[in-house]
Amino acid sequence: MIHIKEVTKIYPSQKKQQEVAALNGVSLEIEQGDIFGIVGHSGAGKSTLLRLLNGLETPSAGSVMVDGKEISRLKNKELRQARQKIGMIFQHFHLLWSRTVRENIAFPLEVAGKPKREREEKVDQLLERVGLTERGDAYPSQLSGGQKQRVGIARALANDPAVLLCDEATSALDPETTASILRLLKEIHRETGITLVLITHEMSVVRAICNKMAVMESGKVVETGDVNMIFRHPKHPVTQQFVKELTLSSGSNPVKTDGNSLKIGLDQLPALQKIARSYSVSFHVIDGEIGADSEKNKVTVRITGEEQQVDKAIRHVNGEVITGV
Repeated sequence: MIHIKEVTKIYPSQKKQQEVAALNGVSLEIEQGDIFGIVGHSGAGKSTLLRLLNGLETPSAGSVMVDGKEISRLKNKELRQARQKIGMIFQHFHLLWSRTVRENIAFPLEVAGKPKREREEKVDQLLERVGLTERGDAYPSQLSGGQKQRVGIARALANDPAVLLCDEATSALDPETTASILRLLKEIHRETGITLVLITHEMSVVRAICNKMAVMESGKVVETGDVNMIFRHPKHPVTQQFVKELTLSSGSNPVKTDGNSLKIGLDQLPALQKIARSYSVSFHVIDGEIGADSEKNKVTVRITGEEQQVDKAIRHVNGEVITGV
């Protein structure tokens, strides 16, 4: 689906400043249907990499293939057509403030030359999909941050893209709204099989939604692989620090640490099997600590399954694990 091979991006010098190498020999393989997270601190090169995927930047060296097309070599009309199949969600929404919600969603369909009736039907479907049916005639200034991002998601899906790129799509949102947006993205992925690529500096987002990930530092990919494996056995110091920071911020009580994860005590593990059977969900241990201090003996579990059943299981764990089930 996405093949990035030995990509380097160098920005030329300005005045007396030196050239800036934003990317240095980056290679990545993202398979169709992946939810792929790209993590890194500010300046790591992740946003530059994302801009290469939709043709907003061209590499200084190497190649970028998306859905069978070498984006880095397309020009004008071909590039515009390719971009219609690459949706984009932005951190600060990038909505047209003089247009209503409905008109914002319809905009890429207008650009694609779709007839009015087709545009109207598609917008109706997308409004329902993102839960904004009653807000179609509102303007962006009348919406909450989460609602604005839902408009952004609907707009990105208007032309039925094969790939959806998310550039820090939840970093401007509060934790509760972030969780709802991640649930929406997971539902869309489950229904459509779309390939999702998320750029973020938040490991909790990656753990909540992604199946694979890459960690970037100083314009290079320093670690890549299965999310659960990397969380259990981070190899590079940058990855280890990301995982450590997330673990320290998760708290010590059985509370929700991200979209579908909980941190619980070892003595509470036996009750999870019964909960798993009751709600047809699975618990995956992704992190933990066992030491002399029993207060620190905690594990982080990720819950997978049908979304409503996962939510029920989380409520059950939070309410009943301590006293038994």
